[in-house]
Amino acid sequence: YDTDHLNFGNRLLVHFTGIFCRHVPLTATSILDAGAGTGRLAETLSVQGYSGFTGIDLSTNMLAVANAKGVYDALLRMRLGDRLDFEDNRFAVVASLAAMSPGHAGADAFEELIRVTRPGGLLVLSLRAGCESVTGFNRRRKSLEVAGQWQLVDEITDVVSHPEYEPPLRYGVHVYRKPG
Repeated sequence: YDTDHLNFGNRLLVHFTGIFCRHVPLTATSILDAGAGTGRLAETLSVQGYSGFTGIDLSTNMLAVANAKGVYDALLRMRLGDRLDFEDNRFAVVASLAAMSPGHAGADAFEELIRVTRPGGLLVLSLRAGCESVTGFNRRRKSLEVAGQWQLVDEITDVVSHPEYEPPLRYGVHVYRKPG
């Protein structure tokens, strides 16, 4: 899994890390890695000086790989889209790299991610682009914005993550602030 992403230059990870570092201060030490997978995101951000990572993922095998990287305070098996086993307003930052796409986490996960983010906290999410009819990501993002649940701060709308696929896999990276 990690080698596959490395072979294509970690394109999404590079863009995600750039926008994350632009908006999240190094003093943010309560970071949820939602859909942590093998821990690529926390490993990369820890090199930049971030700490205080909690990771969640559905796959126990991926969590075992993430654990071996030694950058998480806690790793827990949870499913994005279900109620998360965290108190309200728990995290200063919620980040999700490549977990939100068809067949993985869907737009139904947004409310829980908002719930566990502190008022004034940030959500940095990569969402598969070009498949709105399947995911409903854009409709749901907009409805949550209109409802005042979050505010768009910044975004990169189109990153080709895997050019080897036909059509290539594309993502947007979106930064939201929870009002508060």
